[in-house]
Amino acid sequence: MKKILVLSLFALAVISGSGCGKDTIGTKPMISFLSYSSDPVIPSIGLDVHFQIKDGDGDVENTLSFAAIYDLQPEPDTAFTHRDMPNLDAHNGTNLTAEVILHLEPIDFPNTGIQKDSVHFVAYITDNAGNISDTIATPKVEIIYQ
Repeated sequence: MKKILVLSLFALAVISGSGCGKDTIGTKPMISFLSYSSDPVIPSIGLDVHFQIKDGDGDVENTLSFAAIYDLQPEPDTAFTHRDMPNLDAHNGTNLTAEVILHLEPIDFPNTGIQKDSVHFVAYITDNAGNISDTIATPKVEIIYQ
């Protein structure tokens, strides 16, 4: 009886370990938020937004598209800005996980004459085959204008 129980547990572990392939990454790229370089943000210093990207076929070297959404902006501007991503062609054809840093300069922050605001970003990535990730939203971060 003990042997059957041990073999059953072993078989269950093997089956659940091989699973349904939920850990595999397909051809659609994925993006997730990792962190901000500072909180609160001082626009005169700039800001780095850290993202993690994943792509099952490794051809995710096209563009990172993002829009900044400010709380005190009367009409939210959701026009996306597109930035080229680094050359990752060495991973083309392989499973890729990488960190991409969106570097924002002081010029990227509008000077509205207010002292405080907050911002969050919406972003997506496009790979070389034209596959587009889901659009994600980052957490809000406070901005202190000096």
